[in-house]
Amino acid sequence: MQTIQSRVDVWKETDEMALLVFILLNTKLTIQDVLSWFNNNVKRRQEVFRQKKWCFNYETVPKLFSKTHQAYLNQWKQVIKQWFGIEEATFEMLRRSR
Repeated sequence: MQTIQSRVDVWKETDEMALLVFILLNTKLTIQDVLSWFNNNVKRRQEVFRQKKWCFNYETVPKLFSKTHQAYLNQWKQVIKQWFGIEEATFEMLRRSR
């Protein structure tokens, strides 16, 4: 878990997947929340960022994550397989391991 946290802390400003994982790790939002209202509602997203005292250059972007849930899941599976050799990882595994 520390490895994942340290990597996403470094890459969250430049990598979309790292930002997604960073948000999942540091909030109580689910992947469905992040890809629905959080993704599309700029004002509510800014509230979450302000509440957490995060400042990102893209907090006013109309749509933060452009891919589908399935696309992010496939990308996540590849990252975890590459980093740890674990196959068929899910976002729920990430949340449970916190």
